[in-house]
Amino acid sequence: MTSCDRNCAISFGTIFSQVDTEIGKGVYIGPCCNIGSCKIEDDCTLGSGVHIMSGRSQHYFDDLHTPIREQGGIFEKITIGKDTWIGNGSLIMANVGKKCVIGAGSVVTKDVEEFSVVAGNPAKVIKKRI
Repeated sequence: MTSCDRNCAISFGTIFSQVDTEIGKGVYIGPCCNIGSCKIEDDCTLGSGVHIMSGRSQHYFDDLHTPIREQGGIFEKITIGKDTWIGNGSLIMANVGKKCVIGAGSVVTKDVEEFSVVAGNPAKVIKKRI
């Protein structure tokens, strides 16, 4: 982990799968999360079982003659904007702006604009907070 503010709570069973994670102050990470390469800004709340993946391109799979595990990929650092709430069981593969709400079980595959409420698979904006 690159940095972690002392004023945060990380619940049991959470795994940090990449070393370049940054966690801001007032962050709560619920139980059994899997946190990849990311920056979680101040005052964010992650429910249980949230997975923040290191982007959408971790694994290439276009070459049918090479096993997928040998095809490589790209790890991206995902940003979760300040004061964002991510519901239980969500999968995050793209950046999320500040003051957003991500509905439980959502699959975020594209960047989410600040002040958005998104839900679904794939996640879509259902309303704005402003």
